[in-house]
Amino acid sequence: MGGLIMTKKFLLIVFVFFGTVLKAQVPKDQVSVDVNVFPKETVALSINSEVLLAGELLQYKAYIFNASNKISALSKMVYVSLRKQNDSVVFNHKLRVENGTANGDFFIPSNLNTGIYKLIGYTNFSKNNAQNGFVQKDIYIINTFVKRDLDNRKKDTIAITASNGKDFNISEIHGNSEMLKTTLNKQTYGFREKVNLKLESHFKNTDGNYVLSVRKINPVEISGKIPIVTKAISSEIFYVPELRGELISGIVLSISDNVPLANIEVSLTIPDEDFVLKTSKTNSEGRFFFSVSEAYNAENSVVQIYGDAAERSANKVILDKKDFSLNKNKPYFLNISSDLKDWLQERSVQVQVENAYYDIKKDSILPKWINPAFYSNLGTVFNLDDYTRFPSIKETFVEVVTLAAIRGTGDNAKFIVNNEYDPNGTAKFNDIPPLVLLDGIQIVDSKELVNFSTKEIQKVRVIIEPYRYGPKIYSGIIAVETKKGDFIPNEIIKNNSEVSLSSAVKPKESYKPAYDKKSELSKIPDYRVQLLWQPKINFSDLDYNTSFYTSDVPGIFEVKIEGFTEDGTYISEKNYFTVAKN
Repeated sequence: MGGLIMTKKFLLIVFVFFGTVLKAQVPKDQVSVDVNVFPKETVALSINSEVLLAGELLQYKAYIFNASNKISALSKMVYVSLRKQNDSVVFNHKLRVENGTANGDFFIPSNLNTGIYKLIGYTNFSKNNAQNGFVQKDIYIINTFVKRDLDNRKKDTIAITASNGKDFNISEIHGNSEMLKTTLNKQTYGFREKVNLKLESHFKNTDGNYVLSVRKINPVEISGKIPIVTKAISSEIFYVPELRGELISGIVLSISDNVPLANIEVSLTIPDEDFVLKTSKTNSEGRFFFSVSEAYNAENSVVQIYGDAAERSANKVILDKKDFSLNKNKPYFLNISSDLKDWLQERSVQVQVENAYYDIKKDSILPKWINPAFYSNLGTVFNLDDYTRFPSIKETFVEVVTLAAIRGTGDNAKFIVNNEYDPNGTAKFNDIPPLVLLDGIQIVDSKELVNFSTKEIQKVRVIIEPYRYGPKIYSGIIAVETKKGDFIPNEIIKNNSEVSLSSAVKPKESYKPAYDKKSELSKIPDYRVQLLWQPKINFSDLDYNTSFYTSDVPGIFEVKIEGFTEDGTYISEKNYFTVAKN
């Protein structure tokens, strides 16, 4: 009960904070509350393997914890990044959090050099920690397609050598968890044979978050270890938790003197079939933020200032960045033993064959959540294909779109909404403008729509009732949709002010072949070493059952379940089986 009260108190403080500050990262001297009352948040990572070849898949799961080491209910976004030793970024992934966890993967490309990499995970909020602001794991990547720079051997060395597989007796290895037990229907399997796996919980408090991985053991040993990076991210900035979704923040500055500007209206549009529109207003420090809870797929977005032409041309928008740099440790050379030559050649061929059948074996992208427009099912829709087409927008609004009109010409043109029940045809609040959208992008310059080609327009929706959206009240809404849905304002194109905004990692379901019946799969080679990756394991009635098929690769395979109970206890349970030719 005490924890619940503390959580509610914290959330109250956060909402007050949001209401007064309105930004995702804030200088601490501008925070009106004691930031020490905010509980810490940390991140943990599980991976499928620390040694990977180019052409293989790095799979990971992120867990977010609160100060009590229990799953955090705060952050709804987590960030995972792979870095080279010089801290250059290989990838930055943005993931939506569900029940305190998220998972993703990364295909190791053929142009990535052999070396030691850092996989780090963090939330916007965890960056406040003086220590443990992010979690990191060493990833050892071997690229058999690219010739190595042997001059790097002068650096300190981490060695990968062949392990003595003959000493590995699976019958003598037992799990290291007293809470979970993995049971297989047998210990030796043939090629493409079904494996039945059962996970049993010995205690009722094993509810939590787990990942189940089945992978062939790499015949390697790693000697040496790179020191852990301990850099504090920033002591002068307070990073706000992303409570309701992704926070996109920035500042509006005067171009002439870089002075922050208050009370400037800013809009964000993320174009898509199901577009996202957000509006905001800068505070006294010129800061603004958008809270985006919706999923989206677009890679580029439009951020624009709402105002007259002079105001738009005199000011600029700068978005905040969420990534950060790590301390650069002295470089290490990854020395690969010649004893691994045969294994590397064999695995390289297997990887290439597997990737040749990618289209057949690719993972399934789960259906995305549809984001209906905020005005969905409101107003009247005019589908222009149902009417005579007129050459200009102005004529179209006179003859077809009778619930809206254009007043004035040139720079003085403006849109208004009508009221069909009013004798004068005038809508309420027509002394204030309506919200005008074209493919979800707010039209700040009426000429953009007035001069638009009617041939490209599919439909027009008009809402004649007053509508409050973000910080403003509008007399109504005029929403225009084109046939292609790809409109970008000319002003944005001219100023090259589109914003690169990568979408969150899309949830997937890992590929699992089924050899229980005849199919085309019987003719396709199967050189998988990762037989199963299930990042979301939930126990029902204290057990969990699943099955999968072996591949055409012989050897010893490890079954590993890893994760955390609801009270934050770490669990790692392992089991092993052998695959041999039938």
